[in-house]
Amino acid sequence: MKKLVALVLALAMVMGLVGAVSAEAVQTINVCIGSQPETLDPQKNSASDGSNYIKHLFEGLMKYGWNGEGIVLGAAESYEVSDDALVYTFHIRPDAKWSDGQDLTAEDFVYSMKRLVDPDTAAPYAGDMGKYILNGLDISTGEKTVDELGVKAIDEKTIEITLVQPCAWFLEIMAFPTYYPVRKDVVEANGDAWTTSPETLIGNGPYTLESYTMDEEIVMVPNENYYDVDKLVAKRICFKLITDPNAKLAAMRAGELDWCDDYPTEELVSVQAEGLFHSEAQLGTYYVNINNKVAPFDDVRVRKAFQLAIDPYYLAEQVTQGTYLPATDFVGGGFTQDDGSDFGDYETVIDRSDYEANIKKAQELLAEAGYPGGEGFPTVEYCTNVSGVHLPTAEALTYMWKENLGVNVEIAQMEWNVFLAARRNGEHTLARDGWVADYGDPSNLLDLFTSYSGNNSTFYANPEFDKLMEQAAATTDLAEHFALMHQAEALAVGEEACCIPVYYYATTWICVPEISGVTTYATGEKLFMNAVK
Repeated sequence: MKKLVALVLALAMVMGLVGAVSAEAVQTINVCIGSQPETLDPQKNSASDGSNYIKHLFEGLMKYGWNGEGIVLGAAESYEVSDDALVYTFHIRPDAKWSDGQDLTAEDFVYSMKRLVDPDTAAPYAGDMGKYILNGLDISTGEKTVDELGVKAIDEKTIEITLVQPCAWFLEIMAFPTYYPVRKDVVEANGDAWTTSPETLIGNGPYTLESYTMDEEIVMVPNENYYDVDKLVAKRICFKLITDPNAKLAAMRAGELDWCDDYPTEELVSVQAEGLFHSEAQLGTYYVNINNKVAPFDDVRVRKAFQLAIDPYYLAEQVTQGTYLPATDFVGGGFTQDDGSDFGDYETVIDRSDYEANIKKAQELLAEAGYPGGEGFPTVEYCTNVSGVHLPTAEALTYMWKENLGVNVEIAQMEWNVFLAARRNGEHTLARDGWVADYGDPSNLLDLFTSYSGNNSTFYANPEFDKLMEQAAATTDLAEHFALMHQAEALAVGEEACCIPVYYYATTWICVPEISGVTTYATGEKLFMNAVK
């Protein structure tokens, strides 16, 4: 712990003082990381764009370092772990405050963690993230009450968290937004609208809202009550809410955007030539979400036919022009196992070595399901938002399914926040989906298919899969941990085709040469605290 605290202090270098200056007098960093977000509520968000806004407005006990140094102390100034690694005790900074100047307390964290797993909150991450804390999963499924959650305030600035079993990545979880604190009085007084205006969005993060104009922009300025406010380089960040990739590139070329995580795929060569394009590896998978509850996709033969009838190699090379990699498993590379090998290098769960043979097998499976040559197969929709590679990917997929299976799949284009809600509510048959790891273990991706996951919008449910994932989480033998997850992936994604992996993500963005100090992580973080131009 002393080494960790020393590291944090060593990295705390003064980069400029934040004075009481007007917005007109300071440099504005103009960025775009998405269109209108579904929510800025830490417990209710499940999208990557929302997560990044939240990381600027709120802060957990731990946080992602602004300089790329990984997980460091956040609202906590120190912590201890019990000898059995089941109890974490965090000491909150004495000077940690809310943006309105009120003290940040241990009770604020207790309230927020209980809110996460409370079924009344309907938090998408209730099961996925709540399961690590004692009784969290049982509370999220309604089997126990929120007061039985393994968290308690020892005093005003000390919180004790008891785990179900030891977890090597628990500090990473504490840096994830779903565990960030929210103020009980603010939430209860304003309902779901509490995050939509500067007057009611009270956070504890480095920034606070200056303004929020729906479908246009979210403007943030330094939180004067933040303990490290004097270390913020970016004095004003304007998050432009733009949907159309062409409009984003045009805005950058016109000098209206400095940094953007999206561009028209057909413009790749030109943005590379202009020196605007950048790319890094990312821990995540782009996939086709199949609603397993809806006919005819409640038949595994139909799901497998659709899975085998596409060519991820062609899609990666031609649609993304090599910026993404073709996916043969659901979990890609970058997850290190106990023996130092990569989880993604294990035997693939979908054999993509012979595309023609796969097409033949897909046709046979569809015929067995009662749709020879696609005859009698209903016209279905593929739902997608339209930014980036999503629309051209949808067009290529629907062409492959038509060409190889004789089925008609129509593309339904949707606005981002509407799309997220529709997919979560099961108002889809097929949908574009993707997941970037929240922490460095494959369980974070595979947990999506557990029956109790609030993020399981495929609605795949198999007690055998749940048991494998629960055994993987419970074992302290790392070799067994990874072996069980390989079995789980082979069952859900390979044998039962609960989804269709398409790409392994890369973080790609365009930015003007003048901007620097933006920090990105393989887990999807985009941090602008040190941004300058």
